[in-house]
Amino acid sequence: MDKINKLRDIWDSISKVVNEQIDLSQKELINRYMDVFHFGEYFYVIFNTRTTEMEYVSPNVENIFSYTPDDFYLQVVMNNIHPEDLPYYYHYEQSAVRFFSGLEGDLFFKYKFAYDYRLKTREGSYKRVQQQIVPIYYFPKGGVRTLGIFTDLTHLNITGVPKLSFIGMQGAPSYYNVHQNDEFMQSLNVFSKKEQEILGFVVQGLTSEAIAQKVERSIHTIRNHRKHILEKSGCENVQELLVKAVREGWV
Repeated sequence: MDKINKLRDIWDSISKVVNEQIDLSQKELINRYMDVFHFGEYFYVIFNTRTTEMEYVSPNVENIFSYTPDDFYLQVVMNNIHPEDLPYYYHYEQSAVRFFSGLEGDLFFKYKFAYDYRLKTREGSYKRVQQQIVPIYYFPKGGVRTLGIFTDLTHLNITGVPKLSFIGMQGAPSYYNVHQNDEFMQSLNVFSKKEQEILGFVVQGLTSEAIAQKVERSIHTIRNHRKHILEKSGCENVQELLVKAVREGWV
């Protein structure tokens, strides 16, 4: 319980000044946000920081971690985070509370935050997951209900310390690699709007031909976009681009 109590202490500082809420059903919330998370196998949860309970866990958790939805809860997560990654987990949750507490009221629902870490499966092996969190309801007396998406990144062979980013939605600016700074530094847009769209399709594994059909552009145009995306990202190949795009919150 010490690990849970440490998180409770962090979440006790969640803002109590949010007056407007997202008035959508769970199905509508999933439909709104889920289309941006398809770069690996994933499952999602609805989590309540006031009760520290997962109010819903999608069935695909069993395919990734071999836990049934009923057997996957916060204490299981905390007990199975890689010991080297646990300090980052606490620090990034604390950073998220600080970040959201500093937002203007109209921005509370325009951000998600994401960080990766290693989590042990029921069989005992570690998988690297990215955890993306979208606040969907702030309780008047403090605390928040969130949509959390756990995406399996193991196939990307990511190594190194976990990374944290705050990704702006609906036109809000983003803050990448927050773990490298003491302050939240707004990030410049790396890609044009069209390049961002193409990058999303690349991360999903679509070929240039499939992307061309999807956006109704010539294959030559799509290949040019992909070339420019690689140049702007500083990556030498698509695999390196996938890793960087996922970890730095470009998608």
